[in-house]
Amino acid sequence: MNYKILVADDSPSIQKLIQISFPTSEFEIFPFSDGQEVLDSLSQINPDAILLNLSLPQKDGYELGEHIKNQEAFNQVPLILIKEAFEPLDKERLESFEYDQLLQKPFDSDALVQKVRTAIEERKIPMTLPEEPVWDLGSTAEMKVELDEKVRELVKKEILGVQRELEKRIKARILAELKMWLIDNQKQ
Repeated sequence: MNYKILVADDSPSIQKLIQISFPTSEFEIFPFSDGQEVLDSLSQINPDAILLNLSLPQKDGYELGEHIKNQEAFNQVPLILIKEAFEPLDKERLESFEYDQLLQKPFDSDALVQKVRTAIEERKIPMTLPEEPVWDLGSTAEMKVELDEKVRELVKKEILGVQRELEKRIKARILAELKMWLIDNQKQ
């Protein structure tokens, strides 16, 4: 399964640079030129990460960032902001929402890929839980047994989901390597 990266930048050259920087075997890029397009497409794409230029036509990056982070469906999606080299920052507006990083153009495209990859992986790591559940003293023995069963079911379901995700990633990586191997062998 490829990661979906939403890229909002009004520069076609930056959009192209980002598209060629991210390996297609691992990432799918969705480029947009203005803020309204992003708002109209956000829920359809359901991105794994968002790269957002602060100076966009119609709705700027500040407005979009605040809107995105105020939506429950997207508040955990990594948000990387991009600013122009000589663009002044509106620190008050930046403080109105959380973001993962702020990059300045020009930026190192390889470092960007690594930052996005790391941000996505960090968000997918589950919060740790105590080894043993802490029970309310008022809980009955029957309630504890029922809760234990529910927890076991949920853990099994989560393990199966992780296993399926791993299988998808391994399959995508193997297919990409096979494709490259076939291409290399056809050239010879």
